Amino acid sequence: MHSKKIVAVLLTVGVVASTFAIFNQINMKGAFADTIKQNVVYTKEDTSSVSQDDGTGKITGDEKEAYRQKSLDILKDYFNISSVEENDDFKFSACILNEKTLDAIKPLEQKDIQNSYDKKEISKEEYDKEMAFVEENDNGLKDRVAKLKHGMVQAGWVGINEDKCYMFDFNENTKEIDYVLISEGYLDESKPKLTISQEQLKDTAEDFIKQHKLGDIEKPKCILVAGENGHRLFYQDENDSSKKVEIFISPYTGKVDGFSIKAYADLEYSIEINETRLGTK
Repeated sequence: MHSKKIVAVLLTVGVVASTFAIFNQINMKGAFADTIKQNVVYTKEDTSSVSQDDGTGKITGDEKEAYRQKSLDILKDYFNISSVEENDDFKFSACILNEKTLDAIKPLEQKDIQNSYDKKEISKEEYDKEMAFVEENDNGLKDRVAKLKHGMVQAGWVGINEDKCYMFDFNENTKEIDYVLISEGYLDESKPKLTISQEQLKDTAEDFIKQHKLGDIEKPKCILVAGENGHRLFYQDENDSSKKVEIFISPYTGKVDGFSIKAYADLEYSIEINETRLGTK
C-alpha cells in the first residue's frame, strides 16, 4: 500500500492520481471501496492566481464554476445535500480527460514521483510501484475514453484528510452527468453495516430510478446484482435494453449514494460481466 505522503504528492497542483489509489491510502472499507473504480482521476485545487494552460485539461474560471453549480444541483436534487462546506483540503476541482490531456498528465505524474524519489521521500520499492501504477492507470483511462467514445469531465470534492467525498463524471461533449458517487463518514471503523436483503436493495434502487426517471427508464428491470454484499445493482428498461443504469447503495445507510447512466452504465455492466466470466472478481 502506498503512503498518504505519496498520494498528497500526486494531488499537488497540475498532477493527478486515481481515486482508487487515493482511498486505498486511508483504509477505505466496505461497499464504498468496492464501488471506487480504478482509472478515475481527480485534481487538487490550483492555488495560483494565474491560470496556465499546460494541456492537462484543468478547468478554471467560469467553466469551472458552471460545473461546480451542476454538481451542487445534483447533490441537492438526487441526494438532498443542500451545500458543501469547503476548506483548504476540500475544494471543488474539475479536469477534462481525453486522449490528448492524458498524454500531458502522464509525464507530470512521473516527474513528481521522480522528484520525490530524488529527494529520498520515497523508497525504491515505492517508486517502482508508483511508476507502474501511473502506467496502468494511464492505459486504463485511455481504454475507458475509447470505449465510451467521448472524453470525460471529472469533477468533485475529494480530500486526503476528509471523511467524505463527492465525485462526478460528465460527458465532455454534452456536459451531461454520466456518473456520481458520494460518501460521508466512511473512515469511521466502528460504524456497523446494516443487514439489508436483496429485495430491499432492489426496492430502494427501483424507487430511486422511478423517482428521478433515471436514464429515461420507464420500466426498470434488474439484470445484475454485484459488488460487496450486492450493493451495486444494474437495471435496464424492460422494453429497451439499450437504456441501462447502475445504482450504488450504502451498506451503512441503506440509501442510494451513487449511480451511472447511459454509455457509462453500459460500460460498467460489460466490465462486470466480463470479469465475472473470467473469474477475476
